[in-house]
Amino acid sequence: MPEAGEVAARVAERLGTMRGAPVSVESARQLPAGASRATYAATLVDAAGVPEPIIIRAVPAAEDDGGLGAEAEVLRAAADAGVPVPEILDVGLGDDSVLGFPYLAMNFIGGESIPRRILRDDTYAAARGRFVEQCGGILARVHRIDATQTPGLDELVDPVEALHALFPREFDAMPAGLVLATQWLVANPPPSSPGSCVVHGDFRLGNLLVDADGVAAVLDWELVHIGDPVEDLGWLCAKAWRFGGATPVAGMGERASLLDAYAEVAGWRPTEEALRWWELYATVKWGLICAVQANRHLDGIERSVELAAIGRRSAEQEFDALLDLGVVSPEVVPDPLGVEATVPDEEPHGSPSSFELLDALAGFLRSDSVTAEMSPQVRFHTRVAGNVVDVVRRQVLLGATHAAESAQRLAALGVADQRALCDALRSGELDGTDEKVRAAIAADVRARLLVANPKYFAVPHP
Repeated sequence: MPEAGEVAARVAERLGTMRGAPVSVESARQLPAGASRATYAATLVDAAGVPEPIIIRAVPAAEDDGGLGAEAEVLRAAADAGVPVPEILDVGLGDDSVLGFPYLAMNFIGGESIPRRILRDDTYAAARGRFVEQCGGILARVHRIDATQTPGLDELVDPVEALHALFPREFDAMPAGLVLATQWLVANPPPSSPGSCVVHGDFRLGNLLVDADGVAAVLDWELVHIGDPVEDLGWLCAKAWRFGGATPVAGMGERASLLDAYAEVAGWRPTEEALRWWELYATVKWGLICAVQANRHLDGIERSVELAAIGRRSAEQEFDALLDLGVVSPEVVPDPLGVEATVPDEEPHGSPSSFELLDALAGFLRSDSVTAEMSPQVRFHTRVAGNVVDVVRRQVLLGATHAAESAQRLAALGVADQRALCDALRSGELDGTDEKVRAAIAADVRARLLVANPKYFAVPHP
């Protein structure tokens, strides 16, 4: 990624030229945890010494404008509709980009975006109390955005077919739990909404700035499109964005409260049936996006331990889909790493075993001597790396047993492997409503989740 100081200096020079007065850089840093984009925070200073904090969002690896052109148009239209959004200061997309890749420069809005802080810190207690009502009203205003101000947005007509079009490689290779969910979505379409509108596409914790009073700004409009308004409501309620919270709306409230608040501004109330359909749709979509992110790493487009780790999170989405379909139930499952276990024989390699070496590596990555002086971004990726090592440790312990048990289950269904299982489901050769088929799929999903994240079995699923 480009250095923050250089990025800020070039944008400052550009703003100075636009304003006809010099602008300098007081400080600049890259913000952590961006999987596909780079985000920089900088403080600029004008000729009078007045500080101006700004945010720069960029897509260094983009082959086109990285979606930032549409995002800039929508941000301006959203402001006109009364949605709290940052002000656009500069847009660099093509030859006019002073960075050599697409970027947006926006004014800084104070607030917190890290979900776990919003959900737990006392600072945001009052904000949590009004979050659901605020989001209902904000989304109603998002859906009032004048689409003529945002020409060229893609329209999502057939939601499931859109997933295939957006993620063809990942859709064709989706695991069996998501295949079952997709088939259910197709067979049980949701009640119709009054009409299509501008849809944010990624309205959730992590993309909202929250201060002590509530939602201060809606960020990250890169997935904006025309579609069904309930899509945004369902995405906000998706379990992936509750971050362990026990209630369905971002872990901070109930569905009925969200729908009531939305209706107060929008003038109509979506049904809970439609909302739950879009929640399951969100689960499938996020499962596919996990695979997209992993493929960016595997294909060498953007080598990243974070992207690699996200690939295994699709097991969480499979389990959530099976929960929605009534195939499994939440439960407490011990982490295999905390249970006395027999390490597989590794002759002739001797001691320490591969499992013991991985254990030493995990301990090293988590030690204070390693993490104490790290920047927040490097500390985040080091924590992810430690989690990846744990995944591999569990697979060392359980992989051979899981493989043998899965092969036995699949043979009983008359298929050779996971790919053949999914092909048989799609062709109708295997019936996805058959209890034996569902039991075999559930067992494989449990095996994948046990290795990837055993704590997830017990996460509430209201």
